[in-house]
Amino acid sequence: MTLRVERRAHGRSRTWRLVAGSAAAVAIAGGAVLGLAGPASAHNYMIASTPKVDGTLTELPKSFEITTNDKLLDIGGSDSGFAYRIVGPDGKYYEDGCLAVDGPSMTTKAALGDSGKYTVEWQIISADGHTVSDEYSFTWDAPAGFRPATGQTKPPTCATDEGNADGSASATTGTASGETDSTTSDAIWIGAGGIVVVGVVVAVLLLLRRRPAPAQDDTDED
Repeated sequence: MTLRVERRAHGRSRTWRLVAGSAAAVAIAGGAVLGLAGPASAHNYMIASTPKVDGTLTELPKSFEITTNDKLLDIGGSDSGFAYRIVGPDGKYYEDGCLAVDGPSMTTKAALGDSGKYTVEWQIISADGHTVSDEYSFTWDAPAGFRPATGQTKPPTCATDEGNADGSASATTGTASGETDSTTSDAIWIGAGGIVVVGVVVAVLLLLRRRPAPAQDDTDED
């Protein structure tokens, strides 16, 4: 009887060791997935702007500005990959195509047309190297005596930008799809991590279904 009790206790101990080991494997795999998901949340995001999001502007500021949570990646000071567009209610563009990147902020010269609802389209290069783009709206309530700008039907190119090899001017738009590309890449890695976790869970279930061989009776030992 004593031998049978000891064997049963040994079987239970073995099962608990399997459970504990499997739980540790699942925890490690889960941590790996969280680690893969980390880069997806590392992109810069806007924390302040002039004009404010959904705000009403009654006086033309010296410049329009977008400030993010981290330093922007401006390689060589060329502003390549950055864009700042101001689209009026008439569908025209009210920026000159020039912008300046300074630390976490990006600015462009302010110019507006008649009163109405405007849209800011912007694109930046995050500190992690990913391209991020977004847009927001604001209302322009022009003061008395304001002389509205004419605006352009196509996104303007900064006069100081270097041309392409064929002599045409280079330009970027604030609606580029860089954010979509980086998000897709992150989703692939996170999905791969999820497959690993599923595999570990299946392995745990298979291990738990394997019960230890039944203990022999005392008569077998005799």
